Amino acid sequence: MSLEEADRIFTCAWCRVKLCIGSRGPLACFIPPPAAAGDDILFVPYWRLKGMAFACMPGGTIAAGAIDLSHIAIAAPSLPWSLGIQPQLARLRLLSPGIGGTFFAPSVTIEEGLAGYETNMRQLGVPPWTAPAHHRAWIGEQVSLVYYPLSRRDGQVVDTLRGSPVTPVERWEYTTLAVKQPEVPVRYYAAACPDCGWDLEGDRDTLVLSCRNCERAWMRGQEGLQDMDFRVIMDDSKEPQVGLPFWRIRAAVDGIPLDTFADYARFCNLPRAVTPAMEEAPFFFWVPAFKASAELYLRLIRRMTLFQWQGEFGRQLGSLKCHPVTLPADEGAESLKTALADLAADKKNVLPKLGQIGIAMKEAILVYVPFRARGGEFIQPQIPLAIQRKALQYGLNI
Repeated sequence: MSLEEADRIFTCAWCRVKLCIGSRGPLACFIPPPAAAGDDILFVPYWRLKGMAFACMPGGTIAAGAIDLSHIAIAAPSLPWSLGIQPQLARLRLLSPGIGGTFFAPSVTIEEGLAGYETNMRQLGVPPWTAPAHHRAWIGEQVSLVYYPLSRRDGQVVDTLRGSPVTPVERWEYTTLAVKQPEVPVRYYAAACPDCGWDLEGDRDTLVLSCRNCERAWMRGQEGLQDMDFRVIMDDSKEPQVGLPFWRIRAAVDGIPLDTFADYARFCNLPRAVTPAMEEAPFFFWVPAFKASAELYLRLIRRMTLFQWQGEFGRQLGSLKCHPVTLPADEGAESLKTALADLAADKKNVLPKLGQIGIAMKEAILVYVPFRARGGEFIQPQIPLAIQRKALQYGLNI
């Protein structure tokens, strides 16, 4: 069976058992060389990072967008430092035993690769890397190690996919590089409910799988499944519904008062009178537990946090179709400082002080919010809020 980079849950073609993939580190994958490349294949490691990027800029604006970048993971200045859009065009395969070729061991950490990427982009004059920022955050990053196929041919190191020479062999520092045997640091475990043995539901990259038999949810981990607490906002409508997952995060904020909903109303300068009940009500951030375009992601935080659901919660999914959870709570918490900058009424004064504000997550609960399917949109009438179907589909590819 050949698995692609984004596959985390799959069904075995032989035994038809649904399995999860667990990994203690970034998954390693490779781009298959063409058949005409020959036998002397050299697999060079590159770090690849996908996710959402936010930058709080001078003047009160927030630059946001999706990122998909790569940086070489070995010290080889004569080779391209980035793969550009090649990882997006190629079909990446998970590394498996028996792949022929010479694999070079990474000697550059992902942090060093990321710093090198930023430096190179600034030297090239590519915005927004060239602009100063009060705060930068990368959210939902998916890190993988991509092995790119080169070959030695006629005294040249050749790009096997393009068929073009990269550098003369004598100029490449390959003699100083460590060679490694391909490792597959993954384990497989059944996607079956540990409580009742029922088959769990979940798409190929979801972090949370649900059991419709005993109404339990399980977090996919490195070594197995972990019990996952969740809540559901109830909706008695008979229309088809999709449960979009959100993290309700209680955070400790240093630098500004933000313990109660009254603090939040003052921070955002909401057009409402602060009541004694608001002074007692705890404040929660509501952060999508799924990836979306950066602009939509911030809009959902703003709208859900402003609404501050005060109603009851259920604990049964029923017939609710669950959208995949693709963003863990700790990743969602990394966006809170950016969310504060977006929510602030006085951005010009708040953004320069972001470095003095500390935010630490105290607790996070997964909440499924029901949206009714209406044509090309999903509608939440109680909030109210509407999301395009295509926007959710786009988020699955980030």
